Amino acid sequence: MIPQRLSLILIGFALAGCGTSVSQAGADNAPVPAPQTLEHAEAVWDSHATERYQVTVQQTCFCPEDMRQPIRVTVSAGEVVKAEGLEQPLQNRNLLDNQRLTVAGLFLFIEQSAAKDPHRLEVVYDARYGFPRRIDYDGHEMIADDEFQYELSDFRAGGTD
Repeated sequence: MIPQRLSLILIGFALAGCGTSVSQAGADNAPVPAPQTLEHAEAVWDSHATERYQVTVQQTCFCPEDMRQPIRVTVSAGEVVKAEGLEQPLQNRNLLDNQRLTVAGLFLFIEQSAAKDPHRLEVVYDARYGFPRRIDYDGHEMIADDEFQYELSDFRAGGTD
């Protein structure tokens, strides 16, 4: 019995000498919680220094049908370099708010919307990159056409076609 305990103690010292403890070993596999605040989400996003990415943005708004379809967006250095409708061509490209098609622009939208004390502003952030995965905004309870929803999916850092 004593030699078995001695073996366990020696294994524990060996692991400690390698700089990894048993409790830390599984920590890398633990799910990372999504940011809960805009400030935290921006810090996570900034930590990745993602200069170029692709993402699919689907917005729900009081706008033409082609603006409500999924739009695949390529962003480089904070600017939209490509936006294409995934279900039909974009007929009303002039109505696209390119700022709201970028992560930085959506962060600004969230900040400005929160400052207006809206009826509803709910945001779900991506756990890994910090970008907003879903934004649900309603400026005024009694105004029917001021609601916006944004859903971001299929994110690829460094995305190129």
